[in-house]
Parts: sequence; C-alpha cells; structure tokens
Amino acid sequence: MLRKEDLSIIIVDDLQFSCEVIKSGLKKAGYKDIRTANSANEAMLLINRKRPDVIVADFWMPEMNGLEMTDLIRRWDENNNRYTGIILLTAEDTTSSIVVAFDRGVDDFLSKSANLYELAARVYGTGRAARLQNEIRQKNRDLTNHFQHHNKISLTDIDTGLANRKQLEISFTSMIDHCKTRGGGVGLCLIRVNTEEGQNLEDSSVISNIRKGTLRTISNSLKLVLRPMDQIVRYDDCTFAIALVYADQKTFNTDMFKRSTNSILKHTNQFTDQGKKLRLSISIWYSDQFDPLPDISKILHAAEENFKSI
Repeated sequence: MLRKEDLSIIIVDDLQFSCEVIKSGLKKAGYKDIRTANSANEAMLLINRKRPDVIVADFWMPEMNGLEMTDLIRRWDENNNRYTGIILLTAEDTTSSIVVAFDRGVDDFLSKSANLYELAARVYGTGRAARLQNEIRQKNRDLTNHFQHHNKISLTDIDTGLANRKQLEISFTSMIDHCKTRGGGVGLCLIRVNTEEGQNLEDSSVISNIRKGTLRTISNSLKLVLRPMDQIVRYDDCTFAIALVYADQKTFNTDMFKRSTNSILKHTNQFTDQGKKLRLSISIWYSDQFDPLPDISKILHAAEENFKSI
C-alpha cells in the first residue's frame, strides 16, 4: 500500500504565506517530502532536480499561470515518458474554470476555501494515480527492452557471435532494394564444412566437438578477408554465408569468395576432435538484375542445391 511519506510533493504559489500554510497542513496529514516554489519557473527547476509525484499549484500566478505550467509539465512528462499528478487551487470555483482545467490536463481542481483535510485526501488520490501510471510506463519500458534484447539474440548465432539466417534474409532483402534503386549487384556465397568422408556436420556428433573453437575461428578467418560492410552469417550448423553488394558486374570477381575459403583453411585446425579431416564446399550466386525482384527464399534454395567441393 502506498504510504503518504513516500509521495514527493511540490507546492507552487506566488505567495510564500500560502505555500507555508499548505505545506504545514500536508505535514500534519503525514506527508514528509514537500518542497515549495514561488513561481512556475522555480517549480520547473525543482522538477528537474527531483521528479515529484504531485504538484499543487495556484491557478493564478504572474508570469506563468497554473494552466500554462500544466502545459509545460505535460510536455516535460511526454519527453521523459512519465506522469506527474497536478492539482490546481483557485478562489474562482466556477464551472468554466474547472472544464478548462481538465481539458488542459489537470488531474484535480480544488477551491482554496476547501479545508486542508480534503486537500490532503486529494493529494493522496492524485499521487496514487500518478504512481500507477508510472509503474505501467516502467513495465512497458521493461517489456520493450526485453523484446529488443530477445529480438537481437534471435538474430545472432550464440556460438560465433555472427548474424544468423534470419538476419541474412533481412539484410539480403535490403541489399537488393538498395541495388534496385541505386544500381550495382548483390552476391551470395555459402560455405559448408564437411568431414573427409563427405559427412555433413549437422548429421553427426562432430558438430558438438567443433563448437569448442573452430566455429569461431572460421568466423574470424572470414572477417580477415572481407570488407566491414559485407555480411558474414552462420547460416546453419555447418554452413556460413557471405552477402555483399558490388558496384559493377563487369569488375565483380568471385575469386574473393575463394579467398574466404583459403583463409578458413589457413587459420583453422583442419581436423575435428575425433581426428576427421574437414573439407569445404562452396556455392555462389550473384546478380544485378532485379526486375522483377527475386524471391529471397528461391535464391537461398538455389544456392543450397549448387554446392561444389574445393
């Protein structure tokens, strides 16, 4: 249950005497964290130092009245993704004033002639509502952060730190869209690791042994020969992928993909923990024709069917 002493309150009135009277009454009601300001500008300084749960302000103040201050606070709340409870006090307890106040975002409206017990109760109700609002906002932020973290993980291969196939499909689509509007072409290379008997790693227990270091070594060896803007991907358990954009098909040379496999052979221990020799096979696809736009799944399927041993 929310305790009165947990609420932070700012009282705003251009008359210091009024501030002290309200402050004294709220303290007698059990509130402890109470600050005072004699203008809206001074109140905003206090807000920036420590966020209050409730602001109790005079409706009519020189320089900036309570409604104008409410507008400012609501913009501040929006920029900081939080909510501040606002109660306005006025000697003019008219229906028109109340309607205008609520339309401008005020939470409660009270006549200055009301007794301090009623004000204390209104402060508690407004503070409780503000706290609930901020708790909901915090939960939404936590859910958003969790979703973003989960989404990032879901696009990353845990063993190598590389992007995974899902990210490849997203990136390759963006590459094709880029080339369609600005020219150039895209290239895709799949590099599959096999054993010396031609056994695919994903079909045996070998993959569990190679994960101890060879997979990350393979990913690092690919980074050595590729440009920073090229996409390197852990396509599946035994396959890596390289996706890139090139400017001109006449000058594009697929030998760069072969340099990638040579780098793997140079930097990787070519034997599994079970003593089996590792072999590489490669599949290459590239194009600068994007009318109509190619289907990504068909490109990947075609590449998967076109492996050649090296």
